[in-house]
Amino acid sequence: MKHFVAKNTGRTFILRMERGDLLREKIAELCQNERVHDAVVLSGIATFDIANIQMSNTVGFPMGYDVHNLSEPLELASLDGTIINGEPHIHGVIGNGNKTWAGHLLNGCRILYLGEVVIQEMLCQPLIRIADKDGVFLISRKGETIN
Repeated sequence: MKHFVAKNTGRTFILRMERGDLLREKIAELCQNERVHDAVVLSGIATFDIANIQMSNTVGFPMGYDVHNLSEPLELASLDGTIINGEPHIHGVIGNGNKTWAGHLLNGCRILYLGEVVIQEMLCQPLIRIADKDGVFLISRKGETIN
């Protein structure tokens, strides 16, 4: 286990998205425009008409994933994640009233009616994601190596 300390928090952003906006892409755009390097995605709600979600399907290596490309009215019930080096890593729980999916939200999740996301900037030594020997991308400090 490794941990990192953000001794100060920066700005808090409340991102409003409207019909047709792409959730992950708009979060990345906010980070670029506002020069947000590291942050925590505290919460989010949305409705989607298109959602792309990735879920693990293995318990060993090599890692395997299933991708669900959904095109129907969907409700985002929960959203959280991290932003490291300006790159969003977002997980969510979405459902259609009959079935629920949970996992990593990919690009292309399109807002049906509205989306709201709260992001808290973290002021700390800049972080990055680097792959370990198994290809798992872990949070690290710039210049640090992972075994």
